[in-house]
Amino acid sequence: MWKRILATAHRFGFTRNEAAVVVFLCAVIIVGTILTEVRSSGARPVEDIRTSYEKADRAFADRSTVEISQADAGTESVRENEKSPDVAPAVVNAAQTPQAIDPNTATQDVLTSLPGVGPATARNIIEYRREHGPFRQPEDLLKVQNIGPKKFERIRTFITIE
Repeated sequence: MWKRILATAHRFGFTRNEAAVVVFLCAVIIVGTILTEVRSSGARPVEDIRTSYEKADRAFADRSTVEISQADAGTESVRENEKSPDVAPAVVNAAQTPQAIDPNTATQDVLTSLPGVGPATARNIIEYRREHGPFRQPEDLLKVQNIGPKKFERIRTFITIE
């Protein structure tokens, strides 16, 4: 078999070593293709990035709903909606009725509950208020490192200055 490969390679002007390299590369490509097909046949599909963000948003909304419903547990209007079969149950959405957070008194854990605010941004907010004093208006958060106009628009409804 090798003699036939060498004879064919010589017709194309390859030396013995060049023919060996070509055969080796072909073998590697074939083995790699087979392994890729075998591995991908049992692999689970890759999750779409939008689906991941939607799951995270739902988790945040659910967490906010629980916090809001715990805060409003004493109100009769929520209890009446749950009892009345004619009225649809009250669905509390974080975007509709946000829980107000005061960045002047909030802890790092509370600040990280804001959409798009992670531990680093929460530390930056706390550090900024420690160095520059309390925030006078919500727009002052734009002066904090890592908070730009887009992130500020996402958290604006959740911010209150007292």
